[in-house]
Amino acid sequence: MAVVLWGAIYPGAKIALREIPVVDFIFLRVFIAALILFALAGSSRGFVPPRVLWPAVAFAGVAQIASQTLLHAGIRFTTAGVAALLLATSPLMSGTWAALFGRVHLIGRQWFGLLVGFLGIVLVIGPGGPTSDATHVVGDVLALGAAAVWVLYSILIGPLVGSLGTMRAIAWSMIVSVFLFVPFAVLPLQHLGWSSVSWWAWGGLFYSAVVGQVVAMVLWGRSVHSLGVHQAMIYTYLEPISATVIAAALLGESLSFIQGGGAVLTFVGMWYASGR
Repeated sequence: MAVVLWGAIYPGAKIALREIPVVDFIFLRVFIAALILFALAGSSRGFVPPRVLWPAVAFAGVAQIASQTLLHAGIRFTTAGVAALLLATSPLMSGTWAALFGRVHLIGRQWFGLLVGFLGIVLVIGPGGPTSDATHVVGDVLALGAAAVWVLYSILIGPLVGSLGTMRAIAWSMIVSVFLFVPFAVLPLQHLGWSSVSWWAWGGLFYSAVVGQVVAMVLWGRSVHSLGVHQAMIYTYLEPISATVIAAALLGESLSFIQGGGAVLTFVGMWYASGR
């Protein structure tokens, strides 16, 4: 459910970013979500986490805002469908991380799956499609960086959910993100033409903040805690499917034949890499 709900964020953000600058969009999205989460969890007993968990909370907040910044900057330069495909490479990255740090033992078939998946990524962001110009390649690289940081966030948030509960863990990581981003957002917000922003753009922003940052993030935090990072990441395979279908309906976007083949290779590699 979390990744399907996230799929609609890509076209929604694409629409909003036509009228709202990236910095303003990210700050407003995280600020709205933090207010809602604080209202839901702030009245709970012992809302402030123990001091021993403050470093983990701070790192989770940094990882979250970094992932948000990279992703939305990438969406601005590339298509919503390709950005979703690239973020869905996070299972490949989490599998590699788990193997390198001894969390799981990957067999030869799984390493082969990782290589096939990365070959698919090269085809998705490489030449031969509508995203082959330099501007789109920059967006692709940013989206790929967002996937890497998203893995880091998921690694950090899982233990916090176990210690603080889902709502408190997500709320505090979001609050940290807001404070980190305030210095960058104060001046741009003053120059935002609030009255000139259309209802479509506001709708994309509020969907991204409420559904994407509150509902889906809470579901994702519980999933990571229950399943583990690598196993939960497998479900991100559904995200680009949702994003591509919705982007086609709202934005008229499509993938080239080569990019579609790269997407198939990526999913085949993910299937191999997810085997036990």
